[in-house]
Amino acid sequence: MTTPRRVCAIRDPIPAYRRGIARELEAVGYETAEPGDCIAWIQRFHQAAHSTEYRLAALLSIRSEADVDVLAMLRTYDEQVALLALLVDPDIDNYRQALDAGAGGVVDYAASPDDIVAALDATWDGAVRLPRAVVIEFLSRPRRSNGIPPVCESDVRRLAALANGWSVERLANHENFSTREMFRRLQELYHTLGVSNRHQAIAAAARHGLLDGSLETGQGPSCHRAANR
Repeated sequence: MTTPRRVCAIRDPIPAYRRGIARELEAVGYETAEPGDCIAWIQRFHQAAHSTEYRLAALLSIRSEADVDVLAMLRTYDEQVALLALLVDPDIDNYRQALDAGAGGVVDYAASPDDIVAALDATWDGAVRLPRAVVIEFLSRPRRSNGIPPVCESDVRRLAALANGWSVERLANHENFSTREMFRRLQELYHTLGVSNRHQAIAAAARHGLLDGSLETGQGPSCHRAANR
């Protein structure tokens, strides 16, 4: 079986930084790109005749909430893409925010090229490389309760559609939204459920009985609270 080609998009406003990371990645066998629109870049691979020949990754510098939104949209759009967040401000809360938004790995923006490559490689294996202090802080915080906040009926319908294999684009078209607006709404829903991606959201909804068909339908934006279990 042919080994898929690893292709990595690099998103950062500083050309010299992008080129430096690209050189390091290319030295260890990655192909690189610097797309202006990462979602459009991913779409081109989806539409390619031999899309399975590629494994995609994206490195995104996180400087603002807008960058976090881009990270979240990419995770919502394609959960198979390896996403590595490069934190310009490596505060512990920013590590948590990046992971909550869907990053498969998080590293300090000022980390050495070797550390960045190692962190990216780890994401392919489903591992996350984090500083020891960050891990200790995460583990020291209390667990969330098993209950979930109220979930509106329209959100339940979206979860059911996702559980039935609908794409974000199909869901957006069905509700007459743009794809980006649907990304935004789904991210708000994931945040409400305390999860970071569609698989976790579907699992949480099923666990709390939101997908069992017991909710009454109606025309108003009524909300329902799942019983704590």
